[in-house]
Amino acid sequence: MSASESVGISSGAALQKRPKSYRLVLTGVSFSLLLLMPALDQVFSLSAAFESTEKRILAPMPTFRFPHVKTFVAEFNQYYKENFGWRNALFYQYSQWKYYVLHVSPLPEKVVVGKKDWFYPGNFLNNVANQHRGFSPLSPAKLQAIASHLTTIQRQLAIQNTRLYVFAAPDSYSIYPENVPDNFQIGSGPSNLDRLQQALRQRTSITFIDPRPALVRAKDHHVIYRQTDTHWNNYGALIASLSVIDRLRQDFPTIPDVHLSNYHIQSEHGVGGDLTTMIALNREKADSVEYRIEAIPSLRANETERIENSSGKLPDQRFTSPSSNRPSLFLLGDSYTYSMNQFIPGYFSKTLIIRHNKLDMRQVQQEKPAILVIEIAERNIALLADL
Repeated sequence: MSASESVGISSGAALQKRPKSYRLVLTGVSFSLLLLMPALDQVFSLSAAFESTEKRILAPMPTFRFPHVKTFVAEFNQYYKENFGWRNALFYQYSQWKYYVLHVSPLPEKVVVGKKDWFYPGNFLNNVANQHRGFSPLSPAKLQAIASHLTTIQRQLAIQNTRLYVFAAPDSYSIYPENVPDNFQIGSGPSNLDRLQQALRQRTSITFIDPRPALVRAKDHHVIYRQTDTHWNNYGALIASLSVIDRLRQDFPTIPDVHLSNYHIQSEHGVGGDLTTMIALNREKADSVEYRIEAIPSLRANETERIENSSGKLPDQRFTSPSSNRPSLFLLGDSYTYSMNQFIPGYFSKTLIIRHNKLDMRQVQQEKPAILVIEIAERNIALLADL
């Protein structure tokens, strides 16, 4: 073999090795970048456009305090799990793939994906899905406990001439069962709300207000629940509020009569709700409609005080109305009452709305309202036993 041939062979071998070395370097650099990406995101907020879908406060960066090394390691581990870089962006991509490609809920325990772009709360909310499947019926003992506890409250209120009413806000499963997914079978027996209503009728003299008939009638004309949220929309809140007022008026005739014509109703574009936010679809999925509703001047109340709630959620509110001949109202409820506050206070001289799962009898005794209404979401009615 000549010297020139030997040089040619050596050069060819070097050329063959060079692409391999490039590939190795490129692989190493790419792998290093992947390892660094979470840290870079935490420093430079590269994925800031992807907001967290969790309705809770994530673990903060812990403070190291010697000699508590193990405690710091455990706290930092939890912090990193909840805050590592690109976490929200990765979940967004995962959610898109599950929903649009596999056509299933990304988080089935949190959100049940229904038909016609309807979404329902999953079992993370007090086992609500199983309640409507008929898998979690209220026991006779629980119903008796609720009846006994509410009767005790009723007797205490009677001392100061306050009348008690119980009002349940139905879950969307109860009002729009036709849009649950095909593999979701609504229970054929009585619902827990039916059981509660029957127990109160048979064992107490407490007035139970059920807005379901009015809501079902109203849905023939308007959308009354938010398709992407756990709550009713403003129109549903109006119908439910008028159901409450109509029943209270039977016992308190100075309350104005209810007429839908007393409200100017204007439809507008809906927005994404809490359920689609949980599964990072609130940018793509929104309610088909929302309503802006305004009462006639004589049915408008003034908010005179907004009080930070001890539960850290929605604030308590106090309202007054110019009409002093109307009774006063104490409304104890949950988040469903937040859209009702546009309508109910206008029918009373004074209204105090407390959003809490416990009744403070001392506060009721101090306020001395003519009426106490306890509102509770259908999925939470078992909590009435410990109110």
